[in-house]
Amino acid sequence: MRIVTDQDAYLLRENTGTTGLVLTAQTVAEVLAHWHLPHLVVGGLAVQEHGYPRVTIDVDVVVPDILEAQEFLTADVSGPFARLPGNECRLVDKRNRVEIDLLPGGKVLKQGCQVPFPNPVTVADHIQFVALPDLISLKLDSWNSSPLRRVKDKADVVELISRRSLPRELAVAQAVRGLYLELWDGLKAEA
Repeated sequence: MRIVTDQDAYLLRENTGTTGLVLTAQTVAEVLAHWHLPHLVVGGLAVQEHGYPRVTIDVDVVVPDILEAQEFLTADVSGPFARLPGNECRLVDKRNRVEIDLLPGGKVLKQGCQVPFPNPVTVADHIQFVALPDLISLKLDSWNSSPLRRVKDKADVVELISRRSLPRELAVAQAVRGLYLELWDGLKAEA
């Protein structure tokens, strides 16, 4: 499936003052590419680009090795990125205060999750977004492991199914296939 560079997402970022997210994500991609490290952007920014413009204030980046990515992103002390004390997986863009969460490729975020983040393999100096089936799988897994705290993830999936007219047969991870079908069937019944 193609990525949607959605006019609504552009307007949302312009009108909510969150255009810095793209600047931050682009700079992360450029720095990682300089050091030959692949990446994938997931989370709210990926949701926007896949067709559901909703507010987010951070950038979630999957990398093969979090500590290595953190080292390279903060190697230039006069550069844009700084470490946040007490959190080895989070950086901040000093230019606009956008926070960057580094996430582990090939691993799950926390105990209880069943869908690992995809392993990024392509080095690129531009933003690379996670594939839509993987994004849907990650969102459903996150919601399933923390249904009250991560209800936004469920809403993201509902909106993406509706706005993109996603097929029932979308190739989501087997661990969340039942959840996807339940949402898809429920939306169809409400139509």
